[in-house]
Amino acid sequence: MLKITKIQESEREVLLKLEGKIVEQWAALLDGECRAYLRRRKVVFLDCAHVDYIDGRGVEVLNAFPHSHVTLMSTPAFMTELLQLGGRS
Repeated sequence: MLKITKIQESEREVLLKLEGKIVEQWAALLDGECRAYLRRRKVVFLDCAHVDYIDGRGVEVLNAFPHSHVTLMSTPAFMTELLQLGGRS
């Protein structure tokens, strides 16, 4: 399960806290949530401190976001490594 909590939102930015696992079905939910904010021209910050697992689909979804508009914060070491292996620097 992946819990997505909106922590803060302004006219131009939104901060979302992620908790749990970013796997197949939940990766699609995260993708939809972030893209909805991107369509509204918001910069998205994802607090990943409480993500405890990410699968290949989760890596694909996060790597597909435009890096200039989606920023990952407090990313656990295992997640950073997987994202780098999958193409996000």
